[in-house]
Amino acid sequence: MALLLLKVCSVFYLLTMVVGVLQIVWPRVTGDRMVLVGFVTAAVAHVGALVLRAIEVAGFPMANLHDALSLFGFLAALITVIVSWRLKVPQAAAIGSILVAALVLGSVVIEPAHTIPPALRSHWLPVHIAFAFLGDAAFLGAGIVSVIYLVQDGRLRHKRRLPKPGTGVHKLPPLEMLDRASVRLVNVGFPLMTLGLVTGGIYGHLLGGTFWLFDPRNLVSGVVWLLYAVLLHFRISIGWRGRRLAWLTLVGVVVTLLAFVLFGVAGVGHHAGGDYVS
Repeated sequence: MALLLLKVCSVFYLLTMVVGVLQIVWPRVTGDRMVLVGFVTAAVAHVGALVLRAIEVAGFPMANLHDALSLFGFLAALITVIVSWRLKVPQAAAIGSILVAALVLGSVVIEPAHTIPPALRSHWLPVHIAFAFLGDAAFLGAGIVSVIYLVQDGRLRHKRRLPKPGTGVHKLPPLEMLDRASVRLVNVGFPLMTLGLVTGGIYGHLLGGTFWLFDPRNLVSGVVWLLYAVLLHFRISIGWRGRRLAWLTLVGVVVTLLAFVLFGVAGVGHHAGGDYVS
């Protein structure tokens, strides 16, 4: 039943993505409200799918990559809706819909595990996953804002003619507002990611007797953490802002997403395949 509901969610996400992509490719295409309503509808149904999945496995639904993609897809949808609503930028939903649809469709095509492995029944697992995934979702939100920033900045620098009011992407916020929003999301994501690394270390120690496993995913997480630490340091110490900050934020998001998906699919390390978080 959980998988069936997730498939329904994937259809809504996919339809939302189609409308969103049409808005990006052809700015005169309208449908901002349709994208946002479709996103919210899919996200609400997604909550039901996650609850049913937890009932099916009698525990925290994180048995394999199917569950990891589904949960992160939901959090990605949630942060996309929040960014779109708070900044009044429906284009955020159009951009986020592409990633969310890919994550949820990936989850649908992967066979869900029927039981949770004993090693994954630790109380530390949901704590670690909550901090790590929420941190990654906040970074994703910062990445979406950074994309919008770069689009707006490019239009202004090249003095491109804007679409007529009421169409497409004309209603973008000022660059300063986008810059502040991106940094605010990084400020939220960084401590969450830090707590994710700490709780992951505790969880790893309970399982294997060591606080740091030399796992590709862990190494990438450490590099991304350092990247965002440098970003925040330069922002505070020398007032870094603008395009450099946006590009650096995007690099961190891309590296995080690639590590999240590729290491899991390729079956590399302790975060891979059927033992994705073991």
